[in-house]
Amino acid sequence: MLKIENKADIFHYRTLLFVLIFSILTLLSRYFYLQVIEYERYSSKSKVNSIRAQDTYAPRGLILDRNGVVLVENYPTYILTVTPYKLKDINKQLQIISEIVETPIDELLRRYKKYNQGRFLPTIIAKNLTFAEISQIEERRLELSGFQYKRFDERLYSDVLKDAHFLGYLRELDRESLSFLDKSKLYRAGELIGWQGLEKQYESELRYSKGIEYIEVDTYGREINNINENNIPAYPGKNLILSIDSKLQQFSKNLLIDKKGVILISNVNTGDILSMVSNPSYSLDIYRGETTDSSWNKLLSDENKPILNRNIAGLYPPGSSFKIITAFNLIEDGLLDPEDSLMCTGYYSPPGSSKTFKCWKEDGHGLVDLNKAIAQSCNVYFYETVQLIKLSDWTKTAKLFGFHEKTDIDLPNELIGQIPDKEFFINTYGRWGWSERGVLLNLTLGQGDILVTPLQSLRYINHIASKGKTPKLKLNAGKEIEYYNEIDLSKQSWDRIFKGLYDVVNTQSGSGWRAKQSDIKLYGKTSTAENPHGEPHAWFNGFFDFEGQKYSLVVLVENGGGGGAIAAPIAGKIVKFFTDNQVEIVEK
Repeated sequence: MLKIENKADIFHYRTLLFVLIFSILTLLSRYFYLQVIEYERYSSKSKVNSIRAQDTYAPRGLILDRNGVVLVENYPTYILTVTPYKLKDINKQLQIISEIVETPIDELLRRYKKYNQGRFLPTIIAKNLTFAEISQIEERRLELSGFQYKRFDERLYSDVLKDAHFLGYLRELDRESLSFLDKSKLYRAGELIGWQGLEKQYESELRYSKGIEYIEVDTYGREINNINENNIPAYPGKNLILSIDSKLQQFSKNLLIDKKGVILISNVNTGDILSMVSNPSYSLDIYRGETTDSSWNKLLSDENKPILNRNIAGLYPPGSSFKIITAFNLIEDGLLDPEDSLMCTGYYSPPGSSKTFKCWKEDGHGLVDLNKAIAQSCNVYFYETVQLIKLSDWTKTAKLFGFHEKTDIDLPNELIGQIPDKEFFINTYGRWGWSERGVLLNLTLGQGDILVTPLQSLRYINHIASKGKTPKLKLNAGKEIEYYNEIDLSKQSWDRIFKGLYDVVNTQSGSGWRAKQSDIKLYGKTSTAENPHGEPHAWFNGFFDFEGQKYSLVVLVENGGGGGAIAAPIAGKIVKFFTDNQVEIVEK
């Protein structure tokens, strides 16, 4: 066998040794660079891989009535979130979740798509997890990468009062809604936000301030330890104390059982709303967690419109209460002597017309002066006297008392109603399709094209009760008192109207005698507003003094019939309950 001698000179040995030493030094220098010089940087990166930052939540502010009764509080629940970039097989993993939480996979996919904000942000896909469901999720943690559960507070409504219309409700945010919100509040899809009523109006005060906590996790995403360093605490929202008296609210609500309508009660001196009933209503419990499409569709299709807040969004003809608008014009402009009498024979025929307009009392009221016309709500008196007033002056006075504008109540979605003027009639009926004298016959009775909200009627009676110096209506008891523009009318006007409103209730022939109180001076005006869609609406607007304060109330019963027969007795019951209970509080 041939052998070849392996020869290598000293140069090759030295070269190899140099390469070896250089490689070792390079590795050592790189190790020193990573472990010493860049320690902080890479240590932080390693922590990011082993530490999860997650939002923490504090309770939303409570809502209480004026006496400290809790109307809306919070209850703890658990929600399930998923971080998209961590998913391995979404369909398979959602199938597992579907079996655990007993929710169809199609619904989970719908929520995932609706609330997904990106690959790296958690998306809420299930709520109200039970401890049994949480245990099953933990048992299958290795199969459910990307899924996390955490505590979350939702609303709990007191059995004392579940009035959806002014309390409002929370709604889950979707991606479309986020673009319209304050970015500094850090809202995320799937979270709850005040969507109606006071929950919406005072969202910024009631909402909590988010925090952040850091949790150490293993390579499978399982929690190992809570890290207490650098955590940012979450702060609860502020409590909201209302002017509402829950006891009075419940009593008022019971008076409208099996009826559609509104009851409003306020303190004229402060503008505080003590009771705000809109019936029918619906249970706020449907908003605990999530609202299903079927629940919404059932509410929306209900012919009784339970979802409508009639106080601020119900539009009605006001009826005979608007005779007071005419009376103010007559007195202020000196168009007649209030002591002069006109003959009511039961009907009125305008000059030059064969058409007749009837009084509600078919055989007439006989001789009627202004006071008797208000007390007995004589149509013929106002048919005749409104002809002395210009349409522009009449509409100006109506708007002076707050009609055709918002009351600025601290609730969203208030409507302004409608006070028709010359421009309205021309646009609606054409230049020759109406006459000023003709439309005034309807307007003075609060009929025709007039539409008002019950809250505007409350503001109206408050203006009268305060003689034009009227605080703005409000539900937040802590809100500072603000005033509407002052209505500057003569002492004679206020005195004449007060006398007429007093006789409405306190004389035997007055239209509101059924509301009379034995020991309280109640002033009021009944209205029977004709309704093209059915029976007339029954109204009562009034006010009274008690313990140095002045209080007002508005009662509306939709399709109820006569204001004197239906609304006035309800008003009387409210005043009696209010005064009896206030005396009881003072005695205690």
